[in-house]
Amino acid sequence: MIPRRRYALCLLLMVITPAYSQVKKKIRSYEKILQFSLFPGISTNGIESGSYYNKFSFNLFGGLSAGNRILELGSLVNVNLKESTGIQIAGLANIVGANAYVNLSQSEERALINAEDFQANTKGIQFAGLLNFVRNNTQGIQFAGMLNVVGGDIKGFQFAGIGNSAGNNTGGTSSGIQIAGFYNIAKEGMGGFQISSLFNYTDGNFAGFQLGAINKARTMMGKKSTPPTRARSLQIGLVNFSKAMDGWQIGLVNFGGDMRGKQIALINFFHNYPLKEYSRMGTPIGLLNFGSSGSYLSVSYNELFSANVEYTTGNCLNCTWTQSTMPFAGRNQIYNQNALIAGYDAARKTWGFGYGFQKVLYNKNSMLPTDTNNKKRVIHYGLKFLHLNRDLSFDKAFNVLTRLNFDYGKRWRWLYVFAGVSVNYFLHDVEDSEDTYKIGSKKFDAGNLFGHKAEVWPGYSFGLQF
Repeated sequence: MIPRRRYALCLLLMVITPAYSQVKKKIRSYEKILQFSLFPGISTNGIESGSYYNKFSFNLFGGLSAGNRILELGSLVNVNLKESTGIQIAGLANIVGANAYVNLSQSEERALINAEDFQANTKGIQFAGLLNFVRNNTQGIQFAGMLNVVGGDIKGFQFAGIGNSAGNNTGGTSSGIQIAGFYNIAKEGMGGFQISSLFNYTDGNFAGFQLGAINKARTMMGKKSTPPTRARSLQIGLVNFSKAMDGWQIGLVNFGGDMRGKQIALINFFHNYPLKEYSRMGTPIGLLNFGSSGSYLSVSYNELFSANVEYTTGNCLNCTWTQSTMPFAGRNQIYNQNALIAGYDAARKTWGFGYGFQKVLYNKNSMLPTDTNNKKRVIHYGLKFLHLNRDLSFDKAFNVLTRLNFDYGKRWRWLYVFAGVSVNYFLHDVEDSEDTYKIGSKKFDAGNLFGHKAEVWPGYSFGLQF
């Protein structure tokens, strides 16, 4: 049995404690229409200016207040401890959330720390010669000669001579436009534009457009993203990075990671293993593609040269993680292949080189890895672009051949035997005679284009694929 005194004491504590824990210390703050300030602490609001919210504030050198409502002007610095709305214009810096605990007692400071809804935010427009700083979130426009720094998210526009940065303490996603001379950072995620001369970065989801020498986004959103989304993403730069890319990368070198989108570059890097989801992989378009699958070597004879060699790099569009790698749906296993092409004719002493993009289809008979009827047939189709040389030296005269081809082949032992047809469109100098380029097919005049002579002809090819 519990003694009566102890029972009564426990009951009293159960009643009193919840009621006491719900009490919150009210923070002192005052509203003022107008403030004039010489320096922080020397103003019409006295030494406790950090407790005042002003509708209008005019600071000769610098001003300090709890917040700004409509307009704040300062020749050097404007400092708001808690929040700002409206317009701030400063010769050097606008700072929101510099020290939110000034002029508070210890109990008031603790109450402010424990208030989960407290944030030092700004809504409006900030102009500064050097720096705009906001401790938490910003909605509106920031212009700075050097830096815009936001500790949380931005929703709006940032323009800076050197750099813009947002997000490291909220876990949210910024949205809007960042334009800077050197760099833009939206750490937790970005939806919008990032444009700079050097570096654009987000460590979260990215939807929008990055333009800079180096662009990096952890996840680029697109139509194949999981879960599905209407968001789209694009990177244009010298070097582009992404760990999971479902958008477009256009540059000199692209790093796509789990690539479901499209890469266009001289060199592309991506993972070569299939996704463990019901989703197609992306398309790499480039001279060299690292992470390739489905590469092949072919030798052939056609109306251009007696010996042609092609080597391809690329990826599989619909391969699965099953043992056979065959797709669950569809009759063909589809590969995207980039071909490096060289041709030579010993009798005519001519040669040529070029690049092509090919879709390669292998038939699917079943999902069984032991099914010998899988990949018994192959189809190539796509575009090839070649430069033809009239002799064994490099021909500096302008000419470009566009070749639309279709090839069909059958597997014989460990290689494929194929035959193909093509339609050829050839642009070259108008001064060239009929026999300047030795083509083994009937040519037809197609007029002139951009000051160059155009010809078309039907083509053919026979070859082996290894």
